[in-house]
Amino acid sequence: MTATSQGSASPLSGAIGKRVTIRLREAGGGFRDIVGILQSEHELINSKFQAISFSKDDIAIWREIQPLPDRAGTGAPLSLRIIELEKLSDTTWPATEIIEFGKWRLRISDGFTMRANSALPTGAGPIGEPPLPLADAVEHVIKIYREKGLTPTFTLPLPIYQELDDYLESQGWQVKVGAQFLIKDIDSITTELSSLIDFEILDYPSEQWLGLQSDHRLEKLMLRYPARYGVIKSGESVVAVGRIATLGTWAMATRLFVDPSHRGKGLAKQLMIRLMAAAREDGATKIGLQVDLENAAALALYDSMGFRAHHKYDYRVLENLEAS
Repeated sequence: MTATSQGSASPLSGAIGKRVTIRLREAGGGFRDIVGILQSEHELINSKFQAISFSKDDIAIWREIQPLPDRAGTGAPLSLRIIELEKLSDTTWPATEIIEFGKWRLRISDGFTMRANSALPTGAGPIGEPPLPLADAVEHVIKIYREKGLTPTFTLPLPIYQELDDYLESQGWQVKVGAQFLIKDIDSITTELSSLIDFEILDYPSEQWLGLQSDHRLEKLMLRYPARYGVIKSGESVVAVGRIATLGTWAMATRLFVDPSHRGKGLAKQLMIRLMAAAREDGATKIGLQVDLENAAALALYDSMGFRAHHKYDYRVLENLEAS
């Protein structure tokens, strides 16, 4: 540990933004330890997203907690990692409008994609720190989404917000989609690439890319964040597409799709390998993606490629009910 001298300038300032453990002297004698991400020389945020204030004069000893190697699914407590991944998805798949409501994030777009048209809690569990009592906060969300002509929808990362999920269920909100968030280290790619595949990578979604699964309505959303767009062709026709966006050491893959008439040929795996290689060039060492729990074929594919489950999330919607 690094000792500090009472009343002198503390080197603690050099650890701001890092994870530290601090031993504090108690007024009545003895010590107590606090652990978290240092926000300033007198405050840190612990694993429950709680701010803990302290005086430099009370510090007996402290040390920076050295991070483990930057591997997917390691390091910070699970709750922090889940929020990191959900915010990663939020950033690389940006909504047209975001309304910050306490630590709930209300994403508004055109209604075409649930992630960009749903409320995402980002604060501490079990309900994510809305600015109002839970019932009032949920009513506010309903009001905002109905005013926008959208179905009220929550994205609920689990198990952090299980209490919020249970409350919404009790109020008639239904699970529209249940999904698994999968992760993988990109540097563990071992599958060989086929030289017979006509593949290209683009910096934008071409007309053919958009046309394969009628994604024209998503073009503006996707172009709000830089990404790579993979294409596999058969002759002049596009038969498989996928998108990958990089943020720091993470990459997020979305919209992977193979034309039904060309499935069963290994194209999805070949496309994913190439997309991961492109993200690796952009600095990513880890990849995340989301799969509908009912999509058995996709889950099997990613399992065969070494992806592993990180957390589950639900989309809960309030449909066919009159506004209260």
